[in-house]
Amino acid sequence: MAKALTPMPVDPVSGFQVTEAEATARSLIREFGVAAEDVFEEGWSLDTVANAYLLRAIHTDVAGWRTLIVVNNAFHMPRTRAIFEKVFSLQPLPEAGEYSVSFVEVPDEGLEPEVLAARTAREAQSLVGWTKTSANITTMKQMQVFLFSDHMAYASKRLVKDREPVSPEALMSY
Repeated sequence: MAKALTPMPVDPVSGFQVTEAEATARSLIREFGVAAEDVFEEGWSLDTVANAYLLRAIHTDVAGWRTLIVVNNAFHMPRTRAIFEKVFSLQPLPEAGEYSVSFVEVPDEGLEPEVLAARTAREAQSLVGWTKTSANITTMKQMQVFLFSDHMAYASKRLVKDREPVSPEALMSY
């Protein structure tokens, strides 16, 4: 039987769930020696669109950072690239100027072939949807309205409408 969405791991000491952002930050600090004060998490988003939006709204616009490197799985990179390029080009741009965003793809290791195929197909479908949805979004305000009025992960109307089903194989990749 295919498992559903993988639950977040639990910290054995605190008992709190460990988010993807926290797990990545821990890895950067503990395994790669990055200073903790140089790691900034964005752990509030539920998907890539809000991840890019919140990263910009919470960190980069405020801190004045202009150079970003986005690291992601190969299967997820085409949509990630489209989303980050869109969000980091939205007006108004901060006084410090335009962003320079580059991307690093990591191999799709650890997924069964049928899981990877299902997720890759879902990503391709989502990229088509994102391209259509984002075509007329040109400002941070319009992105905020889209996220909290129309996006089914954040808009309250999700509470009265069923979400689209996701294949069990694709769910295994989350």
